Amino acid sequence: MAKKAKSKKKKMSPEEKAKQRIERKFYRDFRSLMRELGLTHVRADGLEIKFEGRTGELDDIFVYENVLVLVEYTLGKPDSAHVLKKKPLFDKILANKAGFVDFAKETYPALPVHLKSLYDSDHYQIAIIYVPLHEAAQETMDACPNIFFLQGGLKKYFLALGKTIQQSARVEFFSYLKLDWSDIGPATVGASSKTLNYTGQVLPTAMSSFPTGYRVVSFYADPESLIAGAYVLRRDGWRDSSHLYQRVLVSGKIKKMRRYLVDEGRVFVNNVIVTLPAGTALNALEMKATNVPEQDLNKARPVTVAIPVGYSVIGIIDGQHRVFCYHEGNDAFEESIAKLRRRQHLLVTGIIYPPGLKEKTRLEFEARLFLEINDTQTRARPALRQDIETIVRPFSGIAVARRVIARLAKQGPYAGLFQLAYFDSPAKIKTSSIVSYGLRPIVKFDGGDSLFSAWKHPEKDRLKEREKKQKKGAGYELDLELLDEYVDFCVQSLNDFFLVCKLSYGTSGWDVEAQNPSPLLRPTSINGQIACLRRIIEHKLPLSQQAHKKRLSDISSFKFGTYKSSHWDSLGAALFEKHYDVS
Repeated sequence: MAKKAKSKKKKMSPEEKAKQRIERKFYRDFRSLMRELGLTHVRADGLEIKFEGRTGELDDIFVYENVLVLVEYTLGKPDSAHVLKKKPLFDKILANKAGFVDFAKETYPALPVHLKSLYDSDHYQIAIIYVPLHEAAQETMDACPNIFFLQGGLKKYFLALGKTIQQSARVEFFSYLKLDWSDIGPATVGASSKTLNYTGQVLPTAMSSFPTGYRVVSFYADPESLIAGAYVLRRDGWRDSSHLYQRVLVSGKIKKMRRYLVDEGRVFVNNVIVTLPAGTALNALEMKATNVPEQDLNKARPVTVAIPVGYSVIGIIDGQHRVFCYHEGNDAFEESIAKLRRRQHLLVTGIIYPPGLKEKTRLEFEARLFLEINDTQTRARPALRQDIETIVRPFSGIAVARRVIARLAKQGPYAGLFQLAYFDSPAKIKTSSIVSYGLRPIVKFDGGDSLFSAWKHPEKDRLKEREKKQKKGAGYELDLELLDEYVDFCVQSLNDFFLVCKLSYGTSGWDVEAQNPSPLLRPTSINGQIACLRRIIEHKLPLSQQAHKKRLSDISSFKFGTYKSSHWDSLGAALFEKHYDVS
């Protein structure tokens, strides 16, 4: 009997092999991140489920205590249609978390092994994460507000943070998932409130010269508690980009400091500077749980510092590496450092906020303090100083321009295409020249070619006055609200013009990673469009989309690509002269 010929396995092309490597790394990286954070992986792919009448499929489940993280991956270009097809099942799960936990126990045989008897089904928290290989557009994310899109620079940030401080990065990851300390672990089945208590010294206002209502205290705290409640406003993280300034943790520096802790066995003696929530209580040593009367805080005295327990309650202004080198890790130092996390104590100087302080004011205060500390030690880098100036001088031209570029990166024709953070794809459009040479001149508070001159708000001159004095005082908060309105106007006006240019020129190659990206995706072309818009404003021409369409009905023949580097103003002049007849 003749042997049956073996079917030959199809040989993959180099392109197919490269694609396969990218896809394997994509899955491996995310699962590795979850492992670094201390979450347990339960495979869920390949099984179609039906929950409360909705069918679908989950790709992965990750478990930590009473938290279930449900993950959906996609290798294709994510769009609203793909995500919205998944959304009905996700909505059902989030609307009945306890019911889904019961369902999942029966559906996924490997899951119950990793669930603890301490928690009932209604104790569980569920977060759904959508992980695309390619970035989803802002409108896609807006369509699913209850789903967390972990993609692009954000995913790279958490990958880097997980590799650097391993399981201690879980605190920040859960904060990103909008979970609090009271939602997770034994806290969810026990008392809902708790404080960390330290013996310290309070410095009266007269001796600190801090503003009225602020309190300065010094105390010793264990690194474990600091890590559990800390937040750091890192420039390349996930929080509001307009109020971030600190650098990401440096992996090499953390490793060297961990080695020092193990080899030398000594604590770092210089102090860590933090901010503490208004709910921090200063109690008299002789009378537990009794706040020191206001009149007795006019002199230095020993107190018990009672800090509310929770995620993101202790803002680290200076010393993040000294704190996070004690992180809960997976390295060779962990066995020794695990003992030091509670045993050793760091000297902490804490500034307690007065009650009722608005978040913007709090973040501005922290930025100013960070700049003062770093300027008196090692002068902060110019780029970093500029970031902080944007926070502490919000009415300056550069600050307004930065706010506008951040908004343009989220909405409009250029949404998702600008490089704003360290971890963003290098293929994205660089923004430094756009902010300095394009946006700053068009958003300034003077000149006939500025959007400010076209803005018809009756009280807009308040912004000009505020820019000159740059000091807080009467009406400061109202002026910030007025500034928000001006930024809205600028973003809308720019996007109206950009959209007409995009549609009139043609949308081919409207992707920074395309083989032949559109010439309009170059900083020179963007600055040129802005220069053209400035001329439109100067000639007092209408700024509506309809008006632009009449003028720019066909710019497909305009040679955007021939203008190089600093020739953006020439581009703007040529575009204006060709399509706007003002004779």
